[in-house]
Amino acid sequence: ESQEFESIYKLKVTVVPTNKPMIRKDESDVVFRATNGKWRAAVVEISRMNKVGRPVLVGTTSVEQSETLSEQLHEAGIPHEVLNAKPENVER
Repeated sequence: ESQEFESIYKLKVTVVPTNKPMIRKDESDVVFRATNGKWRAAVVEISRMNKVGRPVLVGTTSVEQSETLSEQLHEAGIPHEVLNAKPENVER
């Protein structure tokens, strides 16, 4: 990014170290051949988080995707709330 800032905006970049050691664990990207596999993997991960009491916020790019994920979570017995642009959800 520093080269991009310098070439586009003519700005120098200065690295500012953190005041505490980094505790975030960066995982490798996971790429799926099909959307179906991606959502199955999401349900497995959401289930894992649910078992330890950790809340999860999942973003989708469409109302239809949120509905599909909701159906899969329902089938897996995972309690959840759907927040999307459908009228019945907007009022909540």
